Amino acid sequence: MADIKSLQLNTHHDDQVGAEKLSKKKNNRKKINRLLFLAVVALFVGAFFWKNPTTTSVLRYVTGQRSSLQIENGKVNVLLLGMAGGTHDGANLTDTIIIASFDIKTNTVSLISLPRDLWLENAKSKVNALYEKKSDGNSGLKYAEENFGYIVGFNIPYAVRMDFSGFIKAIDLLDGIDVMVANSFDDYIYPVEGKENDYCGLSEKMMDLSESQAKELGVQSGSHQVLIAEDSKIVAASIEVGGKISYSEDNVATYFPCRYEHISFKKGLMHLDGTTALKFVRSRHGTDNEGSDFARSRRQQLVLQAFKQKVLSLGTLTNINKITGLIKTFGDSVETDIPESQYLELASLIKGTQEVRSTVLSSEGKNPLLVNPPVSDYGAWVLIPPSNDFTAIHNHLNDFINQIDTSTKSAQIKTTAP
Repeated sequence: MADIKSLQLNTHHDDQVGAEKLSKKKNNRKKINRLLFLAVVALFVGAFFWKNPTTTSVLRYVTGQRSSLQIENGKVNVLLLGMAGGTHDGANLTDTIIIASFDIKTNTVSLISLPRDLWLENAKSKVNALYEKKSDGNSGLKYAEENFGYIVGFNIPYAVRMDFSGFIKAIDLLDGIDVMVANSFDDYIYPVEGKENDYCGLSEKMMDLSESQAKELGVQSGSHQVLIAEDSKIVAASIEVGGKISYSEDNVATYFPCRYEHISFKKGLMHLDGTTALKFVRSRHGTDNEGSDFARSRRQQLVLQAFKQKVLSLGTLTNINKITGLIKTFGDSVETDIPESQYLELASLIKGTQEVRSTVLSSEGKNPLLVNPPVSDYGAWVLIPPSNDFTAIHNHLNDFINQIDTSTKSAQIKTTAP
């Protein structure tokens, strides 16, 4: 009888041990998947500058084995969306829009940057609002994939959305990054987080302005929303822009100085913490030609490359606390529809990239791919293809991703913005 009880106890113990091993195995599998996802994210944000001529995906392609990745005409296409995040207005608008097309035969990735002011008639909005807009129960990523696919003329099965404010925590976790600043610049009206609606000692009310008052304020006479200083002087009157009431952007920093701060960056190598790095990439009004969206895009690339170098450094990869912290941080600020089963193959594909090519669609040149319609047509400054026909864009990008010479019709980077 004792032997039977002993056998039962041993069997129960073995079952517990087996269950614990199975549970541990599952947890390890989850950790591996999360680490693979971190590797994929790190490679994405590093702009794919890792050199290695042999990859699993390339071998599968050459030997004729079937890949689990969705491949179209020898390409794996991924939409990359970057947004500022935070609590300010427009936190869910995508500031950065890049489509990465990986050629699995040539180990080349073609990066296509789209301006956020591009208007899409089908969605009745600028493309920077597609993720936020969603439609018919689709996720923001899926809705964005479908619409950006329509714009560029090829299928986009994958997307990664990154909350750029998450990089504050991530960069601080890495003890900062070193960035080679290309140009010195100052921005005297960088917005202060949380101060977006501060009146800075002014008050606001509706008033009927006389002709003399209206002339002094640069508006038409009649009823206006006005800003009044503590000495009761009217300092500004509202104007209507695109159906919205606002104050002149030229003087808004004068009206509300507490909403802004002065930031400055010097040419050369700078060590940036998370908060400073975010200011570096979000600055919109920099001096010395650093005030355009395209200058911002270049600075974003600098920070992302510096981040890649730090996250893939030996010290980071061997520090379990930093790895765990990065996974947790990215878990809060990264969204993707890439299946876990494809992380390893996609990471291998990105790692095998030997050449990176890039283009930016613009409104410059003799036969521009994009034009600026009158503001009155859309209620805002937007970009559209001529006659709202995307055929020329499709042809241009088809030539570009297939490495056909486009020197006579390539889109140039637009260096000014309204």
